Amino acid sequence: MASVRFENVTKMYGQKTAIKNLNFECKQGEFFSIVGPAGAGKSTILKMIAGIEPVTSGKIYFNDIVVNDLSPRERDVAMAFESYNLYSYFSVYENIAFPLRAPARKEKLSAQEERKRVTEVADFLGITRLLDRKPVQLSGGEKQRVSLARAMVRRCECFLLDEPIAHLDARLKFSTQTNLKRISAQLGTAIVYVTHDYREALGLSHRMAVLRTGEFEQVGTPQEIYNTPATDFVANFIGDPPCNLIDGEIFERDGQVFFRFGDDFTFRLEEKSIKSAEKIMTEATNGQIRLGIRANYITASRDEISNNSFQLPIYAIVRRPQRTILTFELESGFFRASLEGTQDYEMSQKVRIEFDQDHMFFFKKTIEISK
Repeated sequence: MASVRFENVTKMYGQKTAIKNLNFECKQGEFFSIVGPAGAGKSTILKMIAGIEPVTSGKIYFNDIVVNDLSPRERDVAMAFESYNLYSYFSVYENIAFPLRAPARKEKLSAQEERKRVTEVADFLGITRLLDRKPVQLSGGEKQRVSLARAMVRRCECFLLDEPIAHLDARLKFSTQTNLKRISAQLGTAIVYVTHDYREALGLSHRMAVLRTGEFEQVGTPQEIYNTPATDFVANFIGDPPCNLIDGEIFERDGQVFFRFGDDFTFRLEEKSIKSAEKIMTEATNGQIRLGIRANYITASRDEISNNSFQLPIYAIVRRPQRTILTFELESGFFRASLEGTQDYEMSQKVRIEFDQDHMFFFKKTIEISK
């Protein structure tokens, strides 16, 4: 079993750069997720690891061995795709067993050993009853689990999973995620997992990377990515509701420092907030700076909270199980507060608002905020 490492890897399609100077490592036994929007280059990374796509420059290592010139067969990786790629004329059992029968396989199994291996992974994914069926008799979710089983049945250098549970319903997604975590722990194999769903990455990963147009915006643990986003793109992409991004200005008055958003609100910055803003302020123009804060770190109340709170009318209310989401309209967009429990606020009602400055971020502006 191997760790997988990228060293300054670039992938070009003609004049178009799909992956740019990428560096990362998925260690042996690690569940490493790559999350990002469609077209960011996630699947391209997996194809380069598998040897399906050659790298334009840079090196890919399995442990300390460069594998750039090795064929997909020689790399001995298992890959599951969102598109299933099942053999229509094989039964489910034969589809799952197919990788075990490949002539190049070093591991030669008896019929009994093969049956044991296939039924184990089928039981694991809850598809034992489907083993005698053909793919045409399966639903989309069932096909996806068969495709995943075919990848998991092998004992390989690493698993490459490309949106492997995208078509499963919520219940099956949860159970399959649980099984994937069990596989990672039991086999000690490196797993590189690609998804557009940040919730999957947060729930499954030891570490994860946020990919944007062929480059990593941030690599870290799920807790680091969620709690301390490195850029406004990461903050906006990870979270529901998305992290609030508010463009305003910082100014001094009477020896104190304030953040102001036009005529909508002004509040005083505490010392720790001033320090976190200093680096970004050197790159800002005319005092303009982008503030980020997650909705659950905003307090709203009918009563005065502190002398550093401000007042706005409620634009919209969404009630979820155990949470109430209040939306406030600003001149150039909205921001949201997520409150515990079911609140009895009403639209247009004015409330006091305060930001938890222990959980505020300041960013260089790299994305546009849609209203």
